[in-house]
Amino acid sequence: MNTGLIQQKTQQNLEAKKTEAGKQTVSALMNSLLDSEKMKTRFDSLLGKRAPQFISSLITLVNADENLQRAFYEAPMTVIQAGLKAASFDLPIEPSLGFAYIVPFNNSYKDARGEWQKKTEATFILGYKGLVQLCLRTGAYSRIPDAVEVREGELVSYDRLTGDAVFNWIEDEDERDKLPIIGYAGYFRLKNGAEKTIYMSRKQIEAHEAKNRKGKNMGKGWKDDFDSMAKKTVIRRLINHYGLMSIDYQSGDEATVKAAENVLTAGREDFDEIPVVEGTVVDERTGEIFGGVDEAFPWEEEQK
Repeated sequence: MNTGLIQQKTQQNLEAKKTEAGKQTVSALMNSLLDSEKMKTRFDSLLGKRAPQFISSLITLVNADENLQRAFYEAPMTVIQAGLKAASFDLPIEPSLGFAYIVPFNNSYKDARGEWQKKTEATFILGYKGLVQLCLRTGAYSRIPDAVEVREGELVSYDRLTGDAVFNWIEDEDERDKLPIIGYAGYFRLKNGAEKTIYMSRKQIEAHEAKNRKGKNMGKGWKDDFDSMAKKTVIRRLINHYGLMSIDYQSGDEATVKAAENVLTAGREDFDEIPVVEGTVVDERTGEIFGGVDEAFPWEEEQK
């Protein structure tokens, strides 16, 4: 079905919705679109028997969020495409689970007259838990990617080129907690013994947050739990550049582990184009994800 015709149809439905006689629910509009043979075939090919359940969760998600409803009325295919993306990753879109999100953005575009207009569109956002889940599916890890804070006196040396790091961890937790945090380290190990460590100083983390924030002030997730956000930032960088991820579940066979080893030695940024949100709670009024936004997404300004 032509995207322009779909938008025109849903816009007409929106106008009709303003009158009592032509009022339709979002569920009815979405069901009408998703019931098309082409859509059914696409979701069935991705999800099989779970397709009806996923479509139901997509409809429920949109019904519960006024901003997503607006996105569906103004750009319906962006909602469907975001849903298909989540389905292709085989990740749930329930916001409280933190695996994947479908988030509305108030985007700008030029109309036929060259004038700037606003349109609400939906975007697929890969959650922090979803990122780790894609790692687990490879079956190639003996130690899944994780991160820890580094206290003053614990970093002995760190080679920026090779990533080799030496730490002298303080075992007394009470004494350790008294020391200031100077940075964060991320680590994973593959089943064949290959491993990777990265380190980011607190200054680097703060610079990263400042660079990617939207507006002048630190985001709510960072202000509420800087430590957790910093660890997630390190893990994301570790996985994006050196980790192996898979949409499909694997057995961790020799070929998979070998592919992971090649990535580890060469570095990689294949997944850098996938926006990642480290968050667990979504504000139902604004759609803002709390618990942390680690990308330059226009949450507050765009969704007011």
